[in-house]
Amino acid sequence: MSAALDSDPTFGRGPYTPDDLHNSPEEGKGYELWNGWLIEKMSPSGRHNRMGRGLRRLFADAAQRAGADVFVDGGEYEFQFPTAVRKPDAFILEGAAERELADSDGLYLNPSDLYLVAEVVSRRSGSEAHDRKVKREEYAAAGIPQYWIVDFRPALTIQVLNLENGHYVDGPRVTGDELLVVEQPFEISVTPETVYLLGR
Repeated sequence: MSAALDSDPTFGRGPYTPDDLHNSPEEGKGYELWNGWLIEKMSPSGRHNRMGRGLRRLFADAAQRAGADVFVDGGEYEFQFPTAVRKPDAFILEGAAERELADSDGLYLNPSDLYLVAEVVSRRSGSEAHDRKVKREEYAAAGIPQYWIVDFRPALTIQVLNLENGHYVDGPRVTGDELLVVEQPFEISVTPETVYLLGR
């Protein structure tokens, strides 16, 4: 089983299906599916893992304060797109969608039920180009209102992308101790450094 690292949308369709993803010896762990190709998610670093935990805690705390009926998680939950299966690092999902998945013992969540999705960039990996370009297009096409891209180089940065007319436009971009404030899906006010500390 090989992983395709080419992020060109014109790259030929691969031979793999969602069933192949789960019938592999690894049961799909460590891979996403894109256009019939298995995309290896590099083993996340300690900083990547901490930031993912911090984002999930941030989203869960903000949702609780707002009294929102949402489900917050990330990592192993899978979302099926027309040509991909993705496992975002952190997300905010309609609460009813998670309950329906659990009640049906289903495998995939619908990306159209997402309010926000966040990816932490793993530099020099096959998934980096997907986080920056391919997923940006996929997530926009699915109608996900907000996409956060988190990067550590050259400094800890959160870039917010907001959906407008079917495409993402650049929203706030904050670094280090700069304050990020968003109003949707509910109020979140935080600095990138604070998110990182929340993951401890």
